[in-house]
Amino acid sequence: MKDQPRMSVADTARALTRHPFARQAPSTLGRIAFWGFLIGGLGGLGGTIALTLSLGAPSRDIVITTICSLAGAAVLATRFRWAPLVATLLGAYLLYLVFTEPFVVESLANPKGPNGGFGHFAGDVIACACALLAFGGGLAATVQDARGGARRAPRWLPAALSLVAGMALGAVLIGAIAAPPAPTGITYTNGVPTVHLSAGNFDQTSVTIARGQKLLFVDDTASVHILDNGSWQNQTARPGREPGAPLVANVRLSADSAAIGPFTAAGTYHIYCVVHPGMNLTVIVQ
Repeated sequence: MKDQPRMSVADTARALTRHPFARQAPSTLGRIAFWGFLIGGLGGLGGTIALTLSLGAPSRDIVITTICSLAGAAVLATRFRWAPLVATLLGAYLLYLVFTEPFVVESLANPKGPNGGFGHFAGDVIACACALLAFGGGLAATVQDARGGARRAPRWLPAALSLVAGMALGAVLIGAIAAPPAPTGITYTNGVPTVHLSAGNFDQTSVTIARGQKLLFVDDTASVHILDNGSWQNQTARPGREPGAPLVANVRLSADSAAIGPFTAAGTYHIYCVVHPGMNLTVIVQ
């Protein structure tokens, strides 16, 4: 029986590094992805705490984004051979969450809008930059590992980092000089008074209509709103239907519209969104 060929020390070392659970020193690209995930996750954690203290509960989207970011950082910290690939998948999902979240989309379109103003806008720009770095760094590290070559920083890396930093800084500067949105008066859709809803508020907090008219509510974002009779008072929901008010019960809106009414009696009525604390509308019927 022939003796099996013996593996050299170098061959053994290469076999060990190819093992799925082999640990390896982080590359420059892996470090960039790690810090993108970590900074984004810590920022999301701070936002979650701030929203919980101010509104009583954070949005589901920011919680999922925070968990995804911290999970990506934790995976890369293990330094397993497959960590960059998993981080790339998490980074892709993180990009999807950041760029489809209604509050983020509205804030980027209106840097000084009603939902957090310029501070919220600057935080969203940083979150987008971190998500780009996390995904881009993870993807490039995965490709680099798959090729099995040197894990040095590629020549295009300084230009890519400068591009992301320039885009973020430029966006913040443009947002800083942008004019705040002008107050909007009531609009009409086919003769029906119309109230528009943003990601977390009514575009106007009070509207005056004539007796016998309906109100058309139009949700301009993908944010979910559920309208009821009542109002928020000191961040506490106070449901209640005033005498003469039309019934508003569990009217759900998400990138669509719904008509409420008619308002047949003169008076002052209140409608609120049960999902977003502080989202109140006063309807004055004359």
